[in-house]
Amino acid sequence: MLIVATTLTANHEAIIADALRSVVDWVDVCLVIDTGSSDGSLALAREVAGAKYAERKFPWTNAADARNFALDAACELGGSWAVTVDTDERLARDPALDVRAELARATEGLLYVADHHKTYVKERLFRLPMHERWRGPTHEAFDAYKVGCRTLEGITFSELSKTPEDYARRYRRDIAALRPYIAAHPDDPRWHFYLGESHRNLREHELALAAYDACAALRGWDEESAWACYRAAECLCALERFQDALDRLSAGLARHAGIAELAWLAGFACYQLGRDAQAVYWSELAIVHGLFRGNGTSIPRIGFRHPNALWEGPYDVLRWAEKRRGNASASAEAERLWAEAKAARERA
Repeated sequence: MLIVATTLTANHEAIIADALRSVVDWVDVCLVIDTGSSDGSLALAREVAGAKYAERKFPWTNAADARNFALDAACELGGSWAVTVDTDERLARDPALDVRAELARATEGLLYVADHHKTYVKERLFRLPMHERWRGPTHEAFDAYKVGCRTLEGITFSELSKTPEDYARRYRRDIAALRPYIAAHPDDPRWHFYLGESHRNLREHELALAAYDACAALRGWDEESAWACYRAAECLCALERFQDALDRLSAGLARHAGIAELAWLAGFACYQLGRDAQAVYWSELAIVHGLFRGNGTSIPRIGFRHPNALWEGPYDVLRWAEKRRGNASASAEAERLWAEAKAARERA
């Protein structure tokens, strides 16, 4: 078994070394794909990887093309598995995890790895040769279900923080890339969703709402469609259109009834509308599918999560709704559970 780490780089001399250090001890090859560097990135990569270093050139077109090239290059080097690690990422492996034994047992073509907060997962380990392709100009997509997939426990990743200006430039860049791609692929919900993400992150709520609604209307993957409804409702709450938010959340539950965040935010919207009894009912529904005294761990999900909503969020709504209803004992009990759930989330 030959494990090849693949890393795309241009001018990233300030961050590439730590990215490679996070994997060099448990991979056989550190393959760096040079997409046009002119600084010291490659020299630093060679220094860290030592005898494990390999390099290939790829003139930049887009991320999907570069990732496909990296997988093919890893296969040409004799790789059995490719591990993706971007320059702004750091992988952390539990010392108790025997990666080779885990990969030897794997029957899937792709293994996800969760971020260190366990809020979402990324495609991380690919069985080679890999015939499925990445696609898209940004937030590139890979149809993992076609090759079989699961989340690998024992490895997590983190991403370097960026300045607000860095993020804003990224969101503007993504919008510029996504709009023409959506025009050419109007029936693929993924790109509408990520257009919404970029606009929402720039606080352009009306534009984000239109993109999320377009994603949900296409009724693609149930989790993505439901989360688009959730994001749309977040935008509507920011615009103080709480009844419209409630309508989107109800639609989201029709797409995926196991996403507790939908019911939690519906409870919040009802509280804002002065409908305290309904706020209580929605919150109790959120608790059922949450992670504190709920069955959330049994609900398969690979997409984004809102941790506060899965733990203490419903009790936060309950304590205020019950207080406004004049139910002091129920409010006090909800406050006690809110504190317990918050502490449990922080421990987790």
